[in-house]
Amino acid sequence: LQHATVAIEDERFYEHNGVDLEGITRAAFENLEAGEVKQGGSTITMQLARNLYIDDPERDLERKIKEAKIAEEIEEAHSKEWVLENYLNTASYGTVNGRTAVGVEAASQIYYSKKADNLTLAQSAMLAGIPQAPSLNNPLQNPRSALQRRNEVLEEMEKQGYISESEYEDA
Repeated sequence: LQHATVAIEDERFYEHNGVDLEGITRAAFENLEAGEVKQGGSTITMQLARNLYIDDPERDLERKIKEAKIAEEIEEAHSKEWVLENYLNTASYGTVNGRTAVGVEAASQIYYSKKADNLTLAQSAMLAGIPQAPSLNNPLQNPRSALQRRNEVLEEMEKQGYISESEYEDA
């Protein structure tokens, strides 16, 4: 689940200091080209900063600057493992029957009725795909979209060397 999350959310997670300038630049160009905000450029650490410290965030430049500053401070004070663990425990994984899954353990219980430690590769990839768009990628409410997103996660995992081609095919 950790590898799946890094692969789909922040492939340079282990290389940056909380802010991925390459990712932000890529997102800015894609947004300019599209004429609207389509890409965010946030790192896992920036998302954690938002989850922990920014109330009712608006999608604007001021928020992104705050996130970036807090993300750098978080990374100065904590290990990558701490950042990833806390992100996984604070991310939103959608709402099912009025129950909102905050954190991977809650999501694992809601979607699969099992502990996160017992998830299969395919189930882990499914959960890792949810936070980007929790309603759209909810496997119970939008199974087709969730399956497509899961497959994107698996493809990124294979491309980045987290899983082999045969593990990708099996999942």
